[in-house]
Amino acid sequence: MPAASADEYGSCQIQELRNLSIPIIGTEEVLDVQPDHFVLTHSEGCWQLFPPKGIDIFGRHSLCIDFVQNARFNQPMALREPLAKAAGLRANRRPMVIDLTAGLGRDAWALASTGSTVFAFERHPLIHFLLSDALMRARLDSKTHDIASRIHLYGSDARAVWPDTIKPDEHTVWLMDPMFPERQKSALVKKDMRIFHELVGADADADALFAWARRQPANRYVVKRPPHAPALAGAVPAMSISSGRVRFDCYIKPAASLSQ
Repeated sequence: MPAASADEYGSCQIQELRNLSIPIIGTEEVLDVQPDHFVLTHSEGCWQLFPPKGIDIFGRHSLCIDFVQNARFNQPMALREPLAKAAGLRANRRPMVIDLTAGLGRDAWALASTGSTVFAFERHPLIHFLLSDALMRARLDSKTHDIASRIHLYGSDARAVWPDTIKPDEHTVWLMDPMFPERQKSALVKKDMRIFHELVGADADADALFAWARRQPANRYVVKRPPHAPALAGAVPAMSISSGRVRFDCYIKPAASLSQ
């Protein structure tokens, strides 16, 4: 979403809420009753998504995307971090990044924190709404304004609606984090991610999206994967950078193909 004033965004929120077709209830109702379906509530200055009652893996905590309250989001990502290395960031190199699967926005935020401009796409309408809300609040806070202003969020599949203002070139980095099957309700998976998995499901067209992206101008493509998962679409990466629970597969655009 391009930058907008708080009033303009308020109008956009109202329209998005109408399109979501999800119940909106008061905080007290959630805490006292907690319905047997997902509900939205506005509390403590942000929109929160509460899961259905009686499903232990979700708990009773809400999914709320926030970049303001957690101090770790106020600081730039170090260039020694695996994601920064995978994106090819250097002291004097901050490429444009196109994030095709923004999700909860954490990778887009990390890359924007280094100074890169990030164009992020999230096609799930409810996740897009929560992320839009988080970015707007971050733009209004002095600690996070600069980072949030470098992220431009779009609520669509990039293949279906491509903004004319985004012009990738031979320096562009493309990022994908396709949804993969969740580990068997492991305690290592945080409850907000369990809710996210439940909402989004599997990205059945991840291979097709990856194939489309690789036909676009680029310097490299970065695909985030579980440590032991096969490479996306069976493509052999030029290199992989592992970090605990994730692996970044990097595909370098061949020089001969940049003019095609």
